Amino acid sequence: MAHYAIIGAGIAGLSALQVLSAAGHQATVFDKSRGSGGRMATKKLAADSWDMGAQFFHAHSNEFATQLSQWQQQGVIAEWPVTPWVINGTRQHPSADDQKRYVAIPRMTALSRLLLQNATHFEANTRITGCEETAQGWQVTASEGEIFGLYDGLVVAIPPAQAAALASNDPALAVTSETSMLPCWTLLLSFDTPLPAPYDAAFVKSGPLAWVSRNNSKPGREATEAWVIQASHLWSLQHQDTPRHEIQKQLLAAFAEALRLPAVPQWRHLWLHRWLYALPEKKMNQGFQLNAQQTLAICGDWLHSPNIEGAWLSGRAAANALL
Repeated sequence: MAHYAIIGAGIAGLSALQVLSAAGHQATVFDKSRGSGGRMATKKLAADSWDMGAQFFHAHSNEFATQLSQWQQQGVIAEWPVTPWVINGTRQHPSADDQKRYVAIPRMTALSRLLLQNATHFEANTRITGCEETAQGWQVTASEGEIFGLYDGLVVAIPPAQAAALASNDPALAVTSETSMLPCWTLLLSFDTPLPAPYDAAFVKSGPLAWVSRNNSKPGREATEAWVIQASHLWSLQHQDTPRHEIQKQLLAAFAEALRLPAVPQWRHLWLHRWLYALPEKKMNQGFQLNAQQTLAICGDWLHSPNIEGAWLSGRAAANALL
């Protein structure tokens, strides 16, 4: 039985954990946050909650479709029977796509918590800033100076800039640093009464926004009227360092326009978040990266395809390469 270290408790890292655990090995998972899920995060304010990152997932591959069926049978995901609209300027109409969309229940983090149960240990609130392969195995160093190890192999499932820092001594993995990630400003709102929107979700093709959705329309969610407003990645990049009060003002105005309201009604709660590493600027199409010794693998959606399925497939491929 081998013992692996997995840096990053998003879907890519947890997918690798799924493979390693099924093969009978131990794994310690590290994450800088206090919980798991990465960009499948949930935000809670009092009794209100939102899926503040990934909004849904679907399958393009038979492998992921099979996994979705298993998770659905386990009761950890459910289909979200939504027909998204398309908003482009003053034009609004239902989308023609018939894609089946799924969400974890009762919130997106439920899926990561299920997968995390396979871990031997979970070191939360632990930012790994260094790693070294010795004759006895891998050691990893946290930002506070604590050293963990020894491990037979290492899975690095974090954004490319951080992954590049950990793999800086390996020329074979230097390409990692060439990948940049785009940000995404996200505004969360809840209300005492439902808003008069003819849709529960919409892709926005004009202005600052890219997506709006009524979070409480998803299965298993709280009944409170809750909306997720996500800016486009290009707009977010152009306004990456704009003061937060100005971002909030512009996103509220764009949301009111999307709902064809003179102004956004008084809200119960408001939360503004900037995802600094939301989407890869370009696809790497590698799937994963592996060092020459085949003891360190790098994975993530940015190495495969920029969605939950891509992260899951990348993590599986990386873990199988180590095995």
